[in-house]
Amino acid sequence: MIVIVITLNLIIMLINFYLARKVWRLRILLALITSVILSCENYLQTVLSITPQILDQKRTNIYHFRHSYQLWLLQLKQIKQIIVILNWTYRWWKKYKVAI
Repeated sequence: MIVIVITLNLIIMLINFYLARKVWRLRILLALITSVILSCENYLQTVLSITPQILDQKRTNIYHFRHSYQLWLLQLKQIKQIIVILNWTYRWWKKYKVAI
């Protein structure tokens, strides 16, 4: 009878050691996951804290780009008008040159 009790106790002890090892590995895994999540949270907090400044800078850049684009369109319109006037002048000059 003592042999059976000792054998059962050894089996229970081995099962408990196996479960303790699994719990220990799970604890290490959870600590690692917690560390990764905290690192991500810190990174996101840093990124999100400077986001308003970045957005403001980008808005300013877009404003300057639009302003430059409007100036470019105005210059393009003026160049087109100059080309039309030069074309009209050339045709007028060619027409009256032949007549003279």
